[in-house]
Amino acid sequence: MTENQRIAIAVVCTLAWLLWVAVLFVRHRRDLHCALRQQRTQRPGAVLIAYASQSGTAAALARQSAEHLRTSQPVTVLPLSQVSSQTLQTASKALFVVSTYGEGEAPDNGQRFARHYLNGDATALDLSHLSYSVVALGDSTYARFCAFGQLLYDGMAKLGAKALEPLYKVDSARAAADGAGGSIESAMPAWFSAAAMAKSNTSRKPSTWWRLAERRLLNPGSPGAPLFELTLRAVNDWPKWRAGDVFVLQPRQPREVVVRWLARYALDANEWIVSGGRGQTLQAWLRDRVLPVAAFDREKLLRGDFSEFPLLPAREYSVASCGEEKALKLIVRQQFRPSGEHGVGSGWLTEYCEVGELFAGDLRENRNCHTSDHSRPLLLIGAGSGLAGLRAQLAERAGAPDAGLVWLVFGERCPDTDRPLSRELDTWLRQGTLSRCDRIFSRRAHTEFRYVQDFLAAQSAELCSFISRGADIYVCGNRTGMGAGVHRVLEQLLGEVELDVLLQSGRYRRDLY
Repeated sequence: MTENQRIAIAVVCTLAWLLWVAVLFVRHRRDLHCALRQQRTQRPGAVLIAYASQSGTAAALARQSAEHLRTSQPVTVLPLSQVSSQTLQTASKALFVVSTYGEGEAPDNGQRFARHYLNGDATALDLSHLSYSVVALGDSTYARFCAFGQLLYDGMAKLGAKALEPLYKVDSARAAADGAGGSIESAMPAWFSAAAMAKSNTSRKPSTWWRLAERRLLNPGSPGAPLFELTLRAVNDWPKWRAGDVFVLQPRQPREVVVRWLARYALDANEWIVSGGRGQTLQAWLRDRVLPVAAFDREKLLRGDFSEFPLLPAREYSVASCGEEKALKLIVRQQFRPSGEHGVGSGWLTEYCEVGELFAGDLRENRNCHTSDHSRPLLLIGAGSGLAGLRAQLAERAGAPDAGLVWLVFGERCPDTDRPLSRELDTWLRQGTLSRCDRIFSRRAHTEFRYVQDFLAAQSAELCSFISRGADIYVCGNRTGMGAGVHRVLEQLLGEVELDVLLQSGRYRRDLY
């Protein structure tokens, strides 16, 4: 290649890059214009319900809250990224439902609001007319539990808004259980009307019952923990979902564990009890419950007081299939507690649940992870059980007409044992659903790239060229390792401003855990 040819290629790449940045800017301005237009149509006196959600829990709770409240007054629901100063000045009362992401961070659709209104630069904004409540969702195992909710709660007060009550914190496991068939009124502010609360008590959606149809080990012989593909089929009404949505599982205790516990306390396994309007044997009922490891009040249990037996904590998994496949697939890696016992959710799905057995669970919509335009190119990045979200996107694309190019970059451990879904991916390659597939193995001998992020950094020219063609970016997998590493590489290659534009416009989506 001559020097003139190299210069020509460099000029072309630079022009393509500038065109891509211009397209991003125009799309971002258009999205902001649509958001402003929606805000201008906000009805006077309407309650503002704003949410910041990474996995869909806060968004679902916000929408449910809006449904309950609409019986008594008008409501406007917006993601926090679309809440402007005009929105805040128009509203007289607001409910913020926000999750905390990672180590105290704002979710992707809350970062813009945090920068503009909670970092001290918006002190000129006077919100003394606004009364507000904050419902904060988080994981109590983290040191900074509900940190973003606290930041929002304090930040609104600094802008002059009046808190109607103390910050309400909800553990993520509890919120997931509410989404799987429980009530949500415990997470609603006290100022919700009696009519709305009455509606919430009569409109609870029962959980869907599922049957385990198939369980398949995807990595026999791997040095890593076993990885399974689960196929579930709904027993009652067939639910709808999209790639990017979340399955909320209500785990169960293994039969043997419950039998031993009953024998230890000399309780009759066939004792008939009624809980939540449903009658069943004591043994069947206990399979969904946390079993006390210390002494408990036996008489309270026999009298029908079940307060010492809470439900097992719900577990959430990214769906690995699209609704058109008529089978709900999950990809789950076995987890283990420090004691060596299986994790509550992964243990049930991968070890204890028998094929054909029933259990409860629900699908939760997660619009943050819906890809809106299948004609655009798509860059799929993930590792390990993150293959679940990537497979769902591929399956959805496979049925779409005129779908754009798809480039998959996927990381695992060993090339000999860790090639999950290799036949299916090869089939999608032959059919053209998948245009390129790069597998990165961290334990391959003499490898140049150990991790996905290393490979992406080395492919900077091709990566930038692919994204400049209007590609969406979808990342699924572990947040602290792969997810954080990929984000750093993208930020280095694209720039912080451009990456933020991709994030706010919905072209960069992260399904991380």
